Amino acid sequence: MNKTSPCMKNGVSFINGNNVEVDRIGSLPDELLTHILSFLSTKEAVQTCVLSKRWKNKWAAVPILNINKMDFLEFRDDDCSGEDDDCSGDRNEEEKMAVARFEQFMTSFLDNRAPTNLDIVRYRLHIESFEHDVSIGWLDRVALLMPWKIKIFITCYRGIVVDMPDLVFSCANLWHFSMNLSTNVKTIIKPVSLNLPSLKFLELTGVELHDDFAEKLFMGCPSLERLKLCRCDLHFAGISSKVLKGLALINCSLYEQMQICCPHLVILLMGIDLARGAISLKNMSSLVNVLIGLDLGDDDVPNLNLLGCLSNAAELVLYVVTPVMKERLEKDMRNCINLNNLKKLVMGVRWDMCSDFYLIACLLKHSPNLKELELLLDEVILKELELLLDKSQGQIQEPRREISGDVLFQYEYLETVKIGTECEGELSSELINAITKTLGRYVKKIGNLKFVNHPS
Repeated sequence: MNKTSPCMKNGVSFINGNNVEVDRIGSLPDELLTHILSFLSTKEAVQTCVLSKRWKNKWAAVPILNINKMDFLEFRDDDCSGEDDDCSGDRNEEEKMAVARFEQFMTSFLDNRAPTNLDIVRYRLHIESFEHDVSIGWLDRVALLMPWKIKIFITCYRGIVVDMPDLVFSCANLWHFSMNLSTNVKTIIKPVSLNLPSLKFLELTGVELHDDFAEKLFMGCPSLERLKLCRCDLHFAGISSKVLKGLALINCSLYEQMQICCPHLVILLMGIDLARGAISLKNMSSLVNVLIGLDLGDDDVPNLNLLGCLSNAAELVLYVVTPVMKERLEKDMRNCINLNNLKKLVMGVRWDMCSDFYLIACLLKHSPNLKELELLLDEVILKELELLLDKSQGQIQEPRREISGDVLFQYEYLETVKIGTECEGELSSELINAITKTLGRYVKKIGNLKFVNHPS
């Protein structure tokens, strides 16, 4: 071994056991040091200022703000190790102190940082023990630094309301905005104005939205291409955009009669509880991938107007979760023109399809180029089918006749038919025979029939 070969310890070089004060990490270029610091939380990055004079202000050049309220907790749950320890009061007080320490840190951080642009902002707040409204007013100052991405996660098991600052809705550089609120009380998002000319992606979770927000959104976000709303209460009547390409409304509750009109929309995902509302589609000629699952528990829900706007869809997933939805979709078939581009149809079946295949037959009739049909049966309906077969000694009822028009036809050929189930065990041979017999009434030839288990 070369006697003069250096060795490393704690980032400093040694030769023959003598410290020659060569700081390998500290001697890296500024750009590389800044990149390394960007992988740390902002609190950890600021703490590097004590390492040396060169490190004193390196944190201020990091273009990412990554903060978590948990980093400011000094009291941890594992400090209560005994079974008889009651730390609820201590935890409550500590969470209040952590919020105060965080707010003090943010004030100091923004006061001591040069007003250079930030790229990304990530903020995570988790509150368990105390109840108060959450203010993120510091976000106004951060918005002035022109970030292009902001992601906010706030979780609280108490009834808090989040006080949203207004400047974040007027950030000219903002390209991606995501806010996830998991609270018992939904926060109403109601900015004074909304002007986000660069925004392309917006995701909101756990909030309440009204007409004024929807109007400002599509007027103030001329570049918005993807909109995702999850677990939101929707109190507005329309989504209308000439640039939107992807729309997801997941586990939302709708309280108005909403019309969606987006001629360039390519992907539509809807899982909506129509609490007191209804939904219709208009001018959706660009749709390719569609998933629809509506909870219509009330017979007073108006008729749907959906299927007539899916003429260019290549993949359609329909979760028919209630009898009312099934009835409304059957009536909506009158508005349906041929789905000439449809190659794959997935149906979530929650009824006895062996004796009532009408809705599926209608969709087959309107899909002349369909290649694959998948029917998803939940455990409840499978048990019901098994009971019906037991009572009838394996004999299934003749399917009911059409409601309107003639659907008593046979589809010529399907390449693949999948029957997906949530059961862990195998289906009975009687049920398999009943499903196969039902399919044979409506499809002359099936290339590949598969029974696939998807345990929940």
